[in-house]
Amino acid sequence: MIPQKKRVYVIGHRNPDTDSVVSAAALADLRKNMGHAEYVAARAGKINPQTEYIFNRFKVPVPEYVPDLVPKVGYYMPATNETVNCKTSLWNAIAKMEACSTKVLPVVDDDGYYHSLLHYNAFSKNILKTLDPEKSSALITSISLMQETLNAQPLVTYKELDVFKCNILVAASEFETFKEMLDMQASENSVVITGDRIDIQEYCVKKGIRALIISSGSIMSKELREKAEKQNVSVLISPYDAASTAMLSVYATPVSAMADKTIQPVKATDIVRRIRTHLSQSPSRTLPVISDDSKVIGTISEGDLLQEANIDITLVDHNEQTQAVEGIENYKILEIIDHHRLGNLSTRNPITFINKPVGATSTIITNLYREN
Repeated sequence: MIPQKKRVYVIGHRNPDTDSVVSAAALADLRKNMGHAEYVAARAGKINPQTEYIFNRFKVPVPEYVPDLVPKVGYYMPATNETVNCKTSLWNAIAKMEACSTKVLPVVDDDGYYHSLLHYNAFSKNILKTLDPEKSSALITSISLMQETLNAQPLVTYKELDVFKCNILVAASEFETFKEMLDMQASENSVVITGDRIDIQEYCVKKGIRALIISSGSIMSKELREKAEKQNVSVLISPYDAASTAMLSVYATPVSAMADKTIQPVKATDIVRRIRTHLSQSPSRTLPVISDDSKVIGTISEGDLLQEANIDITLVDHNEQTQAVEGIENYKILEIIDHHRLGNLSTRNPITFINKPVGATSTIITNLYREN
């Protein structure tokens, strides 16, 4: 079940006979020819051999099998499906959340499979851990993510796609003090942010640090750049000042490192009443929704469940609650076309109701074709 735009099921009674199934197929086709593409023929049970023969004989597709209409997740999902790749920077992922005006964003791998859920609680909590100077948490990043987040000019790059853990040092102190600080770090895991201080740049290249970020658009000399290439030291030129560069660097981490991996997805076929508790306990009261093959197809929120379902109903060949498919009371009935006695079915809104004392509902629908 994949979230779709509004659809109208044209459906007959349970244990369908030929008239019930043929009427559903014919009326759905009529409505489509009248410009209503959302109409879908359906049946509430298995068809008998006679009915199957008729559809095969005239090469007409058998209506979709809908065993019940108990409210399911897929009936209330928005048609949009916004996700973010797990390799995307946190900065760009947050920007996408803002652009989509959403509080959550499912994180997926390259094949679209669910990985985790990005929400404000998760990334703010993880960011605080990274920023806490008492804990000295390492930042997970890559040269490519740094370049992308900082909108930096790559002067020298080495293994730019490799993801690594690093400590970021801002060279704001005197040279000797900075040397002591850098010497205490593992050079291969160090990223240094500095300005146009040649002594700092030279020492960082000599130490073979992972990356040197030069702020405020300052340029490195050709001679030093050649040394950086030999030492496999990546050099990026940031257009921002040192403080802004340091702040943005924290967001140059893969979104997968900051998203919530504890949130379990639900399926579009899950019954709504069974996921309500899980939904009420989730951040932002929203859950990711996956298909049967575990690929993300959207989200479901408590707010979505307060909206009208994305399906409506047209009944053919019956008008009694006991004969209708289970769960029909949860949806808006648009019209009823039947040739049986009046039943006890009630609706919330005025509807089109056609009931005539003829031999079959198919006869009534045939006349509708002639009229239109």
